Amino acid sequence: MSSSKLLSLFVLLGLGTATLAMTAPDPVADDGMRRGAPALQSIGAMTFGPENVLFVGDNRAGAVHAIEITGDVPRPEDLGPIEIMGIDSRIAQMLGTARDDITIHDMAVHPLSRDVYLTVTRGRGVNAYPLLLRATRDADRPVQEVRLENVRYATRPIANAPQSDPSARRDPRMFTITDLAWFDGQVYIAGLSNEEFSSALRRMSFPAGGEMRTTTLEIYHVSHGRNETQAPIMTCLPVEIQGAPYVLAAYTCTPLVSFPLGSLGDGDHVFGRTVAELGAGNQPLDMIAYQRDGQQHILIANSRHPLMRVATSDVANAPALVSPTKDEGIPRVAIQTSGIRQLADLDADHVVVLQAGADGALDLRTLPKSSF
Repeated sequence: MSSSKLLSLFVLLGLGTATLAMTAPDPVADDGMRRGAPALQSIGAMTFGPENVLFVGDNRAGAVHAIEITGDVPRPEDLGPIEIMGIDSRIAQMLGTARDDITIHDMAVHPLSRDVYLTVTRGRGVNAYPLLLRATRDADRPVQEVRLENVRYATRPIANAPQSDPSARRDPRMFTITDLAWFDGQVYIAGLSNEEFSSALRRMSFPAGGEMRTTTLEIYHVSHGRNETQAPIMTCLPVEIQGAPYVLAAYTCTPLVSFPLGSLGDGDHVFGRTVAELGAGNQPLDMIAYQRDGQQHILIANSRHPLMRVATSDVANAPALVSPTKDEGIPRVAIQTSGIRQLADLDADHVVVLQAGADGALDLRTLPKSSF
């Protein structure tokens, strides 16, 4: 089937975006990218890499799209806060729909322009429509769609993505990619695979090669009192701790686990070190690293529990948790700032957040790191 017919088929099935170009893309360039329209079937986790490249997870397609974002001009780091109250309502108004029809999946700050990018879905099920949006400090156009008809992009399929099972309580296909992170020349891709031990952490170099390397994971889940290999990482953070690189991973209900980067070989099965149990009945939503009083800390947003702060020095020296208890492990500080759903570094002194109010409405706000 030709590229143009395949793209037409995606549109007819409602699986692509309205911005798909109906012409064949340009040939692949030396860096692995081509010009055209990436065939997004869904949109979710994202992270910025080098050279204006945004990596976007597409669970339905079982793929990662690398998209070059152009038009963002460098701005000073101290550009100032970005504040958009009721951003979900503004997005809904822009798209001509209701707030409840909008799902914001992830948020990332462009490293040059300091604009905030959002992955958004309008609608549900077969009518779900993926969008990439940009939030800016422009009072007249605070939220803008990022058009994807004619961009440089590359698509990397995930060969061991799980099959879809709509009858399952949680369709495993939609957990192929739960989080993305860029670190030291590689994209880290957390999620599920179709292998026996389905919890997986993949790595992909970019632009060289782009091959996927997969490590399957096992952890001790404190509140469940057992080892687990099926639960995916929900949010991850590659970070250097005391001179050594690690991946910190938070799982549902809520173990915090460290994996030394050097242990994550292709095809290996690795047992992580559970260093904290942050509380049952909770979903970890996002993590960032930041400096406070000359010490590195991790800030963790949660669905049911408060925002939590842990020191990376405590992570480095913590013994593995190996027995069931409801609340154990390294010290943590509860931050009484409610409703945080997403976190991203804005500059040296500020974090940008998506914060839910009492009625569930979402605000895009800038908060000082000193408040945490």
